[in-house]
Amino acid sequence: MPVTTSTTLTNQFQDYFSKELLSIVTQETILDQFGMKAPIPKNNGNKAISMFRFGAPSIGSVQSLSEGTAIASANYRALALNKLDKSLAQYGQVIGLTDILRATDLFNSLQQATKTSGLDMALWVDSVIRNTLIGSNLTASGSSIGSAAEGGGTFDNSDACNTAAGSGGIKVYGNPATLTTQTFSALNSDTTAANVTMTASAVLDSMTRLKRNRAPLINGSYVLATDPRVARDLMRDSDWLNASNCGNKGQPFYKGEVGSIYGCRVVTQTNSFVSTGSATASDEFVYQATPAGGGLAVSKDIIASFFFGNEAFGIPALTGDDPLSPKIVITDTPDKSDPLNQLVTVGVKLYFAALRLAAGNTGSTGNPVWYLVHRTKTSTTL
Repeated sequence: MPVTTSTTLTNQFQDYFSKELLSIVTQETILDQFGMKAPIPKNNGNKAISMFRFGAPSIGSVQSLSEGTAIASANYRALALNKLDKSLAQYGQVIGLTDILRATDLFNSLQQATKTSGLDMALWVDSVIRNTLIGSNLTASGSSIGSAAEGGGTFDNSDACNTAAGSGGIKVYGNPATLTTQTFSALNSDTTAANVTMTASAVLDSMTRLKRNRAPLINGSYVLATDPRVARDLMRDSDWLNASNCGNKGQPFYKGEVGSIYGCRVVTQTNSFVSTGSATASDEFVYQATPAGGGLAVSKDIIASFFFGNEAFGIPALTGDDPLSPKIVITDTPDKSDPLNQLVTVGVKLYFAALRLAAGNTGSTGNPVWYLVHRTKTSTTL
């Protein structure tokens, strides 16, 4: 006897559409909160960030005085004023939505286009800051921002960066106390966790270097901005203090803050600069969109973390009434190019640059010794 089943009458069944949207993957972008903000006033003739710093304290012009004898003008202490400039560049993207889509879509595509545009530009800003701090002329266009093999324009790094390792430079590799040679290739070839991962002693060494360079504190402490895998290595240390327990001396928590070690506040970012380990020194400036993965083996991920003192870098103010702040532009009216109003566009634009700020106390206007780029491997294989 034939039996009618659900597979017999398949035409009556349809997929159930849930209007509950799943969360989209977003990056944890945190770098802009540590930048020196420069407002760009409207109609003031500004197409660049310009920041200034007077010379550092010096005893070179202090003299013994003779009673009644004035110091000769030739021996006066001269003031020095350093000026740092970085040209701004305009960036933007557009999402187009047809009138048929807008009239029939189950979900609010216009609302989602607006949200996506904002998230995309936030990721772009974070990537520009990250790549400028790394200190190489990295590609500035396309989906894999930072890839050396990609075509397009390059970042202007006229604010020259002293990247030499050792005293005064910004490079640190692994654990400075135990990694024999402070180079990218040595970090790649060494497979000993104590030498190549971020440890409490490595944090203390980088903080000491910042202090020795007279880098000012940010709200009473230095800040480490790092990948979650590097933070995980630190969390296993007995000196680690969770953010909920460390107290911030009345200061609010930073976005992404997870704890502290030796008083250095640690924030995590998912938009880290990751290179694949290599014996070629220049490969440390090649961003890998699909890196090799964690672990201590040769050619595994080498992750760049940032130790910040105050005034490490400058950016335009991104909020308020600044005419060059990020803007979402929605065009939904007919014009000569679209007389039947068949297309709605959602665009976002930004006028932006990131500027490494000189420390001034080194005698070089382009030596950013108030932050460090600290490269490590990670014990986790994630």
